[in-house]
Amino acid sequence: MANAAQVKKNAVKVLCCVEKVSSFASSIDPLFGIVSSLVGVARKGLIDDEGHPLDKDFQAINTKLQSISEKNHQCLRKIRIDEVNETYGKYEEYIKHQYAAFNSMVAQVKKDPDNTQRHMETFEKIYERDKSDLSLDVYYRGVMGTNLLFGRTLLKVYLDNCEGDREIMERHCSHIAHLFHMGLIALMAYTAVTEDDEDEVRDKWAKRVEDIQKKMQEVLSQCKDKSS
Repeated sequence: MANAAQVKKNAVKVLCCVEKVSSFASSIDPLFGIVSSLVGVARKGLIDDEGHPLDKDFQAINTKLQSISEKNHQCLRKIRIDEVNETYGKYEEYIKHQYAAFNSMVAQVKKDPDNTQRHMETFEKIYERDKSDLSLDVYYRGVMGTNLLFGRTLLKVYLDNCEGDREIMERHCSHIAHLFHMGLIALMAYTAVTEDDEDEVRDKWAKRVEDIQKKMQEVLSQCKDKSS
């Protein structure tokens, strides 16, 4: 488990990187470190209502993620793409529900540390009921264009729909990155709770998030500012 200074450094890095598509991949490894450490601290019953420094660091990240989500919603709320909603909608809901379940677990452990194990088991069951990491795989394939659920990649659908408008496309990319942030936080929490191989998860997704970022930057390079 990372020491307090390293965790604080990780938190600062995540907060700096989490908003920009160009630094999306850089935010994942430190984020994994924070979540893994937070679960470790929770398991030992060291989080209480006063809040552990680790919990405060994570809550700052959670607040930032909520703020990004709200900005994306404001920009994209009038844009409905049936092709995407019908195909990916349920997977987006799974990811959001898993992330909410993790936050709920942390809150419950703070209030009721004597039943930490039960709260962790509840999160574990919800995560598995929501198809574990299937949604992350579906979105990854959708971005990369492998085993697609329909003919075009997710980014191509968004690009065609916004007609190359950079601002809108940036928000679409930010929305996808946001889903990966939530989904990967829940995945790492589940891996830590079940005491599975965290290194394997890190290694698998380190490469994947680089791939995702590259694809998003490729698409953004085809866009233009509306004013130009």
